[in-house]
Amino acid sequence: MRKSCFLLTALTILMSISTALSLSPAQNFLTCFSHNSHSHASKVIYTPNNTSFLTILNRKMFLKKFQTASTPKPLVIIAAKDASHVQATILCAKKNSIQIRIRSGGHDYEGYSYVSDVPFVILDMFNINSIDINLQDETAWVDSGATLGKIYYNIAKKSNSLGFPAGSCFSVGAGGFFSGGGYGNMMRKFGLSVDNIIDAKIVDANGNIFDRKSMGEDLFWAIRGGGGASFGVILSWKLKLVHVPPQLTMFNVTRNVDEGATDVVYKWQLVAPKLHKDLFIRAQPTVVQIGNGTKNVVQVIFFGQFLGTTKRLLPLISKSFPELGLKKSDCFSMPWINSTLFAYSRPIGTPLEALLEEPQAGYSKGQSDFVKKPIPREALKSIWKKMIEGPTLFMQWSPYGGRMAEILPSQTPFPHRAGNLFKIQYFNNWTDGSPESIKRHVSFSRSFYKFMTPYVSNSPREAFLNYRDADIGANHPSNTTKFNIARTYGSKYFKGNFKRLVNVKTKVDPENFFRYEQSIPIRTY
Repeated sequence: MRKSCFLLTALTILMSISTALSLSPAQNFLTCFSHNSHSHASKVIYTPNNTSFLTILNRKMFLKKFQTASTPKPLVIIAAKDASHVQATILCAKKNSIQIRIRSGGHDYEGYSYVSDVPFVILDMFNINSIDINLQDETAWVDSGATLGKIYYNIAKKSNSLGFPAGSCFSVGAGGFFSGGGYGNMMRKFGLSVDNIIDAKIVDANGNIFDRKSMGEDLFWAIRGGGGASFGVILSWKLKLVHVPPQLTMFNVTRNVDEGATDVVYKWQLVAPKLHKDLFIRAQPTVVQIGNGTKNVVQVIFFGQFLGTTKRLLPLISKSFPELGLKKSDCFSMPWINSTLFAYSRPIGTPLEALLEEPQAGYSKGQSDFVKKPIPREALKSIWKKMIEGPTLFMQWSPYGGRMAEILPSQTPFPHRAGNLFKIQYFNNWTDGSPESIKRHVSFSRSFYKFMTPYVSNSPREAFLNYRDADIGANHPSNTTKFNIARTYGSKYFKGNFKRLVNVKTKVDPENFFRYEQSIPIRTY
């Protein structure tokens, strides 16, 4: 009897081992996930066998070029609803040697948050999107899956005198946006988003949840501008809200290059970083068609946001930047919440609920640069000519100065502070998704970026992490180590802060579980 029981037990164990070995990594992951989640595990799992798999996959996919049959698909999508789902995803992916990609809003310019060339699962955070505003201490806890528009909308529902400095594209997710720095129209007054973040909650590679106190200041420093996905999964951020006036003044002034816009842009470079910190004027060179579509010309849109009244604004412009020709009729007075829609080119009177809209996918290539010396007039004219060769590319030139020049480059991983006149975002956006069209547009973006080399920062040529560019660090010799490739993009994104980021990474994730094409590497020496 005992012998037969022993044989039966041994056989059961062997069968269990055999079954486990025969299961795929995805099946083992799902079994592990179900055992480790505290609630509703089956309701957050999407596999290729689910009819809604592609719907969930594409819902937060900003880049349409990845919505193809040939694009590598995740083994599983976990649309997490609570922290236990995040913890289980990490633990079970690690146990089964599966890479994870963490997606908040899906706006990564290179699709790193939802595409990989190795077996992977997507940890989708869009269901973890709560916002808790405390008016007494003027703070807000914001979950990573909340969009900027939802954050703005919820702040405005509670107060008309508080706001938060962040971006103009309101479908961007908080998780990636804040961890990359967070650029916005109020940066000259209040700095970046990360300069106004005072706490966070993160899940590490062992499934532990930490806040600022328990994670330590090194890790808290690293995730505020160093990219959270290199260190863990950000669950939420605590924002220190800022005071905004009851009414802001907004304007858009357009000048054509053949009507003197070049002189206006040249003067803009000299004065925009030195204006009162309440005033932000962005220059946006764009190609437009005139003459019934028979001719392409460059037009420059000067977008302005002033934290004050028109009466106070006009004398400032008249004194420092009369070349703009700003008139009272160009100016619109509105509350801060409405200015967030105006900044995204929505018509005045657009309902606030538009802030809650889903992103629209498209075909695009984004890049960035920083400018430290004024670009000469003749060079500006050459730039306009080059732009006309690729009429779907436009630029946004965002001025520095003010608060941005007061914060030390080492205070956060984001190093691009004093010494910059403005930041350039290159954005090429087109509609034809054919392989030939994609190749042509990407090729032009690259050639334009190369063309701009003499006019931008060098040694290193700096770049902004939130405008991810796969070309940075590419084209190395085949024998180049991964760490040396990381040095290349690390120096451009983080400059002198890269070494400290590597030290933090090596300490908190020594097995390099959280990794992707441009993640912070562990120290290899």
